[in-house]
Amino acid sequence: MALLVALALALTGCPGQEEDTEPETDETPEATDEAPERVTLRLPGGDQGFPSPFGYMRGPGYVQTSFIYDTLVWKDASGEVLPWLASGFEESDDGLTYTFELREGITWHDGEPFTAQDVVFTFAYFDQQQISPQVIVQPIEEIEEVTAVDDHTVEFTLSEPAATFLQFGAAGAVPIVPEHIWSGVDDAAQASDVALLVGTGPYRLEQYSPGEGSYLYTANDDYFLGTPVVERLEFVEVGDPLTALLAGELSAAGGNGLRDDALAPFEEDDRYEILEAPPGSAGTALYWNLARGGALADPQFRRACALAIDREDMVQRLFGGNGAPGNPGWIPPEHPFHAEVEQYAFDLEAANALLDEAGYARGEDGMRTGPDGQPLSFELLVPAPAGPPVDLVVGYLAEIGVQLEPQALDTPSFNQRVLAGETDMSMISFGGMNSDLAPDYLRLIYSTEEQLVQQAQGYENPRVDELAREQLNTLDDDERLEIVTEIQEIVAEDLPLLPLVYPTGFSIHDTEVFDAWYYTPGGVAGVVPTTYNKHAFVTGQETGMPTDS
Repeated sequence: MALLVALALALTGCPGQEEDTEPETDETPEATDEAPERVTLRLPGGDQGFPSPFGYMRGPGYVQTSFIYDTLVWKDASGEVLPWLASGFEESDDGLTYTFELREGITWHDGEPFTAQDVVFTFAYFDQQQISPQVIVQPIEEIEEVTAVDDHTVEFTLSEPAATFLQFGAAGAVPIVPEHIWSGVDDAAQASDVALLVGTGPYRLEQYSPGEGSYLYTANDDYFLGTPVVERLEFVEVGDPLTALLAGELSAAGGNGLRDDALAPFEEDDRYEILEAPPGSAGTALYWNLARGGALADPQFRRACALAIDREDMVQRLFGGNGAPGNPGWIPPEHPFHAEVEQYAFDLEAANALLDEAGYARGEDGMRTGPDGQPLSFELLVPAPAGPPVDLVVGYLAEIGVQLEPQALDTPSFNQRVLAGETDMSMISFGGMNSDLAPDYLRLIYSTEEQLVQQAQGYENPRVDELAREQLNTLDDDERLEIVTEIQEIVAEDLPLLPLVYPTGFSIHDTEVFDAWYYTPGGVAGVVPTTYNKHAFVTGQETGMPTDS
């Protein structure tokens, strides 16, 4: 728990103690007289939505938004909380009040002053809007009131302690927006005018092509933390990012589960650096929609399916071994809140025995029917293109007499059908299990109080709901571990979804262009596994703040 405790102390302070997090200036890097050379980064594109705090899509979209909008605090490669819009904060003894001191002299891109009232407006405005769950960072409901004490002091009052207050969905992750821009916008989710994208951040959006998924950001040279080292961020559409990187057309590329032969050209050339993401930073799971009833609502059926799926084989065949099998308890083994749970090791004989015992008869054609006489045949909804992972799962389950009919949809249509509950089974990708958000990620995935694309579909367990809320309100890490251990044991037994694989994430960089890349410990915004941390783009370094900040 040592790493977690250190991180938790950095993020939340010691419960019951007043804390002032204003950084000690003697721990920041020394300034040099020589300004670093400014660079342009060309990066693989992809449509992550309109980069407003109310219109982006999922984790990559949040990162696009973070270039324009700032938060009260941020993190660097050390995992330590950095003062960002705030210069420091204090936490009350009962964990219900946080008081932030804001930096003075910050302006929005249009020159208007940034004040505490903008922070107050941001949280009130989020509360008034109907925003898609794909906008992954929205204020937590435990925030009862946000008050401007004066122009540069803002106070948060919570209805109950929230262990994630400084991580996901509150002070550490919610983008602060200008009142003078958004107060005139009634429906923030539908807003798509680039002129609205006025932030305090280090970049302005110059171009966005939704169809091509290309974005162009240029530096805000008057940024309050100094002129950004990265002058331009160009997200461009390319056919094969790795080939484009080798050809010098990109500054960085990467992917999840890259095979050794794909990595070899970069390992053999000192020009490139390869970074591995923490295990479990990305994954794919098989979901059963329990609300459909029948076999899908039968845990015996779901356990049989889990036994029939060879997840070790998937890792080898899909990624050449560069990954790990998924954990039925959701949190990966490397995370300090991980608990040992039933793993459902591949066993076809046991899978068939479970189905026989539960009355799922096998016909002459090898396929099974349920006790209600309905064939075990289900639509398997997947994002397009379907690809080898889907083929493997279809093949595994056919071995035990379960028929899957894959249907591949574009991402927006796929997300819409999942959120509407219009699925039998589905395969969904996700990120950030091995992040600051875990273990609260368990609440978002398994409790009935949330609605995410990645949420367990149709799953209702009152004990999980109770424990999920309890862990959120518990600030002591040891007590929290006991609570989330029980959650992991329950969901591994109920098995509303099965994490299939955790492919290893790789990020490859041309260090002759830029060499300050890193994976942020715990993830950007506490959950997003990426090397696109704006701290590096601004400072050109992996840790610390500019000395004049």
